[in-house]
Parts: sequence; structure tokens; C-alpha cells
Amino acid sequence: MDMIGLATLAMDVMLQVDSLPGEDGFAVVIKNTYVPGGSGTNVMVQAARLGASCGFIGQVGDDSLGKDILKSLISEGVDISGMRVKPGGISLHTDIVVDKEGRKFILLNMGDTFLTLEESKVDRDYLKSAKIFYTDLLPGGPAIAALKEAKAAGMKTAFNMQVGLEAMTGFGVDRNQILSSLADVDLFAPCRDGLYALCGTQDPEACRDFLRPWFRGTLLITLGSQGSVAFDEKDSRFEQPVISVQAADTTGAGDAYMGGMLYSYLLNNMPLDEAMRFSTACSAYTCMGLGARSGPNLAQVRSFIQNNEYI
Repeated sequence: MDMIGLATLAMDVMLQVDSLPGEDGFAVVIKNTYVPGGSGTNVMVQAARLGASCGFIGQVGDDSLGKDILKSLISEGVDISGMRVKPGGISLHTDIVVDKEGRKFILLNMGDTFLTLEESKVDRDYLKSAKIFYTDLLPGGPAIAALKEAKAAGMKTAFNMQVGLEAMTGFGVDRNQILSSLADVDLFAPCRDGLYALCGTQDPEACRDFLRPWFRGTLLITLGSQGSVAFDEKDSRFEQPVISVQAADTTGAGDAYMGGMLYSYLLNNMPLDEAMRFSTACSAYTCMGLGARSGPNLAQVRSFIQNNEYI
């Protein structure tokens, strides 16, 4: 297998209502839509669409949402041999309540399965059957242990810190655990807020310098409309602007970028600047569709690169 992920998984439950209710208010649900989500599974799905053989490790409940999460991975060609199902469990999901004008609020239901995956339930042989290990370091205990084991086994590793430092701490992974885990990471791709809080600065070079006592791999920072910047193992700086597109929905753009990086940079050893260009195209393509999983396959992204200019 090319790569295995142990990271966030979820189902998004879209509830269309006639109007958003106020305090003690009432609304009529017009339509329910179930959309597979979760940043970790989104990343693996993008890599699989590009042609990588992918698997996923995590835990869901035996509820209808958990079953749908598993079905969605199977439909995208992602192996679920490493998944665990908790009898009577409630799967992680979000309830997204949106009105006719697009105004919304989001309720995160953590359930009782995702964060309760036990280290002993992670199949070590399955983990080490891949060339690359991907994680967002959640759930903390199993992810940190798997990261260390993957690195010891000679696998390439990627840590994509998807949420801020405060949220990571709330999920049970503190700053010291994040920093100490970086010794086992080849590609570190934190969100901006998380990186800035971790390093105490918003200057990319200062962030790189702060991290070097713990981390000697490639640092990748996505900057939204400002594109992305990266520093390789020799501290050389690379910058990549965004692609100008008519965006319909930016949901999942970062996940598509990361899936592209796993495929191009870690799996196919593409030079860092070329990998950033490739991944930016994956991200931009995703923005033209609706939903987090609107990313391209390999033929589509190659055609997209040929027909678009970078700004």
C-alpha cells in the first residue's frame, strides 16, 4: 500500500431550514443531506483519486453515520481494513444548519468513538504495510504512537495540524506533545493559526527557526489567498501563488492540497516547488465544485495545470 492515514473522520449532516431560529425559537427542516467529511479522510480520498493506494485507521460507531463513513471510503477506493467499529457507539459528526440565504451555524457532535480509539486496537502490521503515514495527531495517543512506529519502520511521515493549538489541547494533545512528535515527521503542514500559536510569531522564517531544535524536515505553510510557502531540510524557501478560479465553495481546498502533496512530494518524489504547484492545482480545482470532496483525478489535474496561469 502507498499510504495509510490515522486522522480525523466525520460525517456532515446538512440541515436546510426555512429560517435560522433565535433563542427558544423554532425552525422547519426542509431537507436533510449527508455529506462524508473529516479532514483526514478527505486527504486520503484526494490521494486515492490521484492514483495512490490508500488505507485508513480510525473508529466509528455501528450507527447509520458510521456505516455511511465506511461506505464512502470504500466507494473512493480507500481500504478500511484498519477501521474499528464500536458497538452502540456514536460516530463523530457535524450538524450544519443552513437557511435559504446560506446563513448557518455548526454543531460538532464528538460522539464517543473517534477519540476513544485505543492504541491496542491499531493493527501495527497494517500500519507498517504502507510507504507513507499521514496523521493530524488525532486521536492523540494512538496517533502519536503510530507516528513513532512508522518512522522507526522507515516510512515517510506527514503531520498535518488541521486545527489551532487551543483546539488540539482541548482534544487532549498539548504543545509539548506536538513539539516532541516533530522528531518523527518528514513533512509538517500546520494551519496558520496553529503554527503561529505554537511558535509565538507570525513570521514564516521565525517559525522555521523556532521549530528546528525539534524538527529537521520540510515545513509547509498554506496561506489561503496568499498561496503557500515551504522550507526544505536545507532551509531553502519556496513560494507558490494561488490559481485564479471562479470559486463555488472553498470547503476542502486545504485537504485537497495536502492530498496532492502526499501523492506528489512524498510518494513520487517530485521536487518541492513542482509538488507545491501540483497541489495548488488540486486545491483550486476543488474550489470550483461544491463540497469538500470535489477534488480532481490525475488526468484532470494535469489538464488543469496546462490550461491555467498562476498569479
